[in-house]
Amino acid sequence: MKSILPIALSSLLVGGAIGYIAGNGSSDSEDEQSNKVVANSGGGDRSRSIGGSSSSGDSGGSRSTSSYVEIMQEPGQTARLQALLDRYSNLSADEFADEASTLDNLPFSERILAAYLLFGAWAEVDPYLAMEHVNTKMGRAGMFVRPTVLQSWAASDPKGAAAYFESNKTQFAMMGLMGGRGGGSGSATIAGEWAKQDPDAALQWANTLEGKEKSDATVKALSQMAVTDPSRASELTRGLEGRALKDAYSSIASEWAKKSWTETESWVNGLPSEERDAAMGAAVESLAMDNPKLAATKALAMAEGEARDEAVEKVAEEMASQGDPGEAVSWVMENGSEDAQRETIEDVMGSWVSQNPTKARAWIDDQPEGRVRDSGVSSYIMNSSESGPDTFALAESIGDDRTRGWTVGVTAVRMASSDKEGAISKVQESQAIDDSSKERILGRINGESRGWGRDR
Repeated sequence: MKSILPIALSSLLVGGAIGYIAGNGSSDSEDEQSNKVVANSGGGDRSRSIGGSSSSGDSGGSRSTSSYVEIMQEPGQTARLQALLDRYSNLSADEFADEASTLDNLPFSERILAAYLLFGAWAEVDPYLAMEHVNTKMGRAGMFVRPTVLQSWAASDPKGAAAYFESNKTQFAMMGLMGGRGGGSGSATIAGEWAKQDPDAALQWANTLEGKEKSDATVKALSQMAVTDPSRASELTRGLEGRALKDAYSSIASEWAKKSWTETESWVNGLPSEERDAAMGAAVESLAMDNPKLAATKALAMAEGEARDEAVEKVAEEMASQGDPGEAVSWVMENGSEDAQRETIEDVMGSWVSQNPTKARAWIDDQPEGRVRDSGVSSYIMNSSESGPDTFALAESIGDDRTRGWTVGVTAVRMASSDKEGAISKVQESQAIDDSSKERILGRINGESRGWGRDR
């Protein structure tokens, strides 16, 4: 069986959870119309089963047939995930719709996970019916499940997925809005999966597209090619320009640095000056995962700017994860810009609080007022188990209004779990937050609001 778990979870992390909160909403007229365009396009086999398992669902006793309720009673989350995969692999093409209809009754967290595993599996068996269900049965929530179906489809049948995409582009208009090199757009998703099987075919298909779709698909295909042959991927960047060229260079540099830093550095240094910094930054970020000490030297050799800041942040993050978070903070405070310092503090404070909360707090107490300290205080409180009056006062000391309002709110709610009256009193007496913030925070404490009182 092809593993659809990475595909399902990657789509979930990108934003699927947000949409599926709404549940299987009723369809609207636009959703009902969108799937009419293509009924049988592409080269896929509509009755294909996962990994060759029987389409009738008869696995000869080799696969789990437990019900969902039984599966969720098993000890161990990994065992549950595998059992769900086995169950969904055992379904025939006709059974997936019935299984999907049961998701509405699940608790939210279980519904999210089950939905993405289910639709990832369904797309390998009958992607057309899976997509039709998403378009006609799920309403607005369908836009967050659709990427999972498309990626799973492309992983098994990229040609068929490409044909569907080209005839139904409006369905995937929201994909790729989360950013990133090459993005998570529909064309990039297909090209990335296709390139794992046949990079030349993926690039040929990308060249049939236009505009941003073409650049997204080309960058993704080249990035995937760079995993195994970065030198050839670099040669195929000819003809690209603008943002697409910059993204392609960065993606190739990132992959190449995982194989050979010497070759990567030599190649990057030969790039045009306007593309060099971004590519070097991407390369240094990859290097940091294997050799943060060398990456630190290379990052500081870069010209000041956004690419250098991002490289410094990544180096500090890896320093913290592989060693002492305090040393990582000291290094970035000495060498990084204010933006790099602030972002790094947010990233590494969690591990610092876990390893040595006393030193983390002492560092905060030594910082002058400003954005860096604000980030440190907020992150410290988010990652600390402390919730008493001292922590409340610390939250009140944040200078930025929005950060202060949100952090005070979180601190008060946490404090209320053990001392509700004390928390209410602190909020009411506070001079650090305005009346509207107090109202939201008190509503959250009293269970009248689901928000955390973040100022807008």
